[in-house]
Amino acid sequence: MKSVKRDFIYLHKQEAEHFVASFGIDFCSFMQAVKEPPENLLLLDHPFMDVEFDMHTHFNYVTYPSYKRFCKENGKEIEQLVWMDFEDIDGLEELAPWEIAEILYVRHTFNHLRSPFYQKMNNRFVYLTQEDGLYNKIYYRSWADFYEVLSAMIPEQVEWSKAERSFFGAKRRVSLANIPQEMIKQLSPIFNEGAIISFEKSINTRQTAEIPIWSVGDFSHVDDLEHELKNVYRTRQTAKLVFQKKQKEWALIR
Repeated sequence: MKSVKRDFIYLHKQEAEHFVASFGIDFCSFMQAVKEPPENLLLLDHPFMDVEFDMHTHFNYVTYPSYKRFCKENGKEIEQLVWMDFEDIDGLEELAPWEIAEILYVRHTFNHLRSPFYQKMNNRFVYLTQEDGLYNKIYYRSWADFYEVLSAMIPEQVEWSKAERSFFGAKRRVSLANIPQEMIKQLSPIFNEGAIISFEKSINTRQTAEIPIWSVGDFSHVDDLEHELKNVYRTRQTAKLVFQKKQKEWALIR
C-alpha cells in the first residue's frame, strides 16, 4: 500500500469515548500500519468501485483484497470515507433494526449514541472523515490497536534517507524497527491534551534520528494549527523519540 508523507501528525486522544481526532493520518497509511488489517469494511460513505452489497443492512461492503488493491493502485488521499469493520457476513445479517439505525446516526453525525462497537460485528474500528488525512476521527475498541498503529506509522513517515548516502553518493533508505508499543503508551498523557509529532523538525544524523513532540491543546481545524506552528516550534519540546541507529533501539526523552 502507498502512503502519503506528512510534515506532522496531530493527535487528540479521548480516553473515555475511545476515539482519537487527528490530522495527518490517511486511510492507506492507517491500513498499512495495522498489524492485522480487517477482513471486511462496512461502507457508510466511500469512493470504492469494487464493492459488495448487503441486502440486510442496505450498505455496501468491501473485502481486504479489494481495499488493498485500491490503495496500491491509487495511493492518494480520499475525501469522504466512513466505515466500520466486521468479522463475517453472518454477524452482519444478525444486526437488529435499532442497531442499523444507530450506525446510520454515526454516519450522519460523526458521533455515537451508545458504544459504536457491536458484538455481532466484532468491530475494532469506526473510521470517520470528510477530508481524509486532513481531519479524521477514529474509534478504537482497544487502545492496543492505536499504539500499534503509531508504532509502525511514525518510523514510516520520517524521511530517513536525508543523511544516509552510499559510497557513490546516492541516497539510501534506512530500515527502522517499529517503536515499542509501551513507549507509545507512555505518551498517552500528552496525546490526551492534544499533541503534534513533527517530521518536519526531525533531526537526522548518521548516529541518531530524533522526532520532536509538542503538546499543543485542542484543535478542530488543520488550518488553525498550521497558523500556530511557528509559535509552537519556538517553545520547548514536550518530548522526543530518539532512534539509535547502531543499536537499532528507540528511546523516549521527556
